[in-house]
Amino acid sequence: MLQIDRRCHAVSVLPDLSNIHFLERGLNWSTLAYAVFVSLAAATSFLLALFAGRVTAAKDHDLSRLRSTSAEAVAQAQAGAARANAQALFAHTEQRRLEADIAHARAHHEQLRKETLELQLALEKERAARAQLEQRSAARHLAAGQKQSIQSALASFIGTRLLLTTYAGDAQTAAFASDIKATLEAAGLVASMAPTLVISLEVGANRRQLATAMAKAFVDAGVCSGPITAAEADDPNLLEITVGPKP
Repeated sequence: MLQIDRRCHAVSVLPDLSNIHFLERGLNWSTLAYAVFVSLAAATSFLLALFAGRVTAAKDHDLSRLRSTSAEAVAQAQAGAARANAQALFAHTEQRRLEADIAHARAHHEQLRKETLELQLALEKERAARAQLEQRSAARHLAAGQKQSIQSALASFIGTRLLLTTYAGDAQTAAFASDIKATLEAAGLVASMAPTLVISLEVGANRRQLATAMAKAFVDAGVCSGPITAAEADDPNLLEITVGPKP
């Protein structure tokens, strides 16, 4: 009995080999799994590090390319700005030059205008002087209308005697005085003519009405451009008309 008990006790204290074997297998699998996990983790870390490096390299490359592109764009922009500034400066210079040319052309045009105006004025003065000289040198005559006007104005003084005096030696004045004498005679007056060296109009007291009418007739007919002056004559019946040269 005692042996059986010991054997039984011995049997009861021996370890279960199947359990140990199972634990060993579990431990091996665990170790293997751990090793695989570690390997996978290492591989993953390596891959992640490799991917991260490539990503970083790609980013660095892109960043470098972007920087290069940006630098090139900035350089091009600066070059374009410099060209634009140069063109603007050239355009401003050309504008100033054109403005100066326009101002010079305007000044020259104004100078030419003044010179032309002065030349025109000089020509007008020369033309007026020549016309005046020609008028002075031209023979004076009474037109038909003037003669008719004078004759009509003096028709009421038929038979009245008067005297015309002219400058001695002035043929043009003598001819004009002769024209006036003929007109007065055609109006019925009795006119005589004598040369003189002075310009005078002498009117006697009895000839004032005739002298006034005659002066008005000459002015109205356009023979004289201004009033005719007269002096009092001693002879009340004297009416003396002095015909001088052209003024």
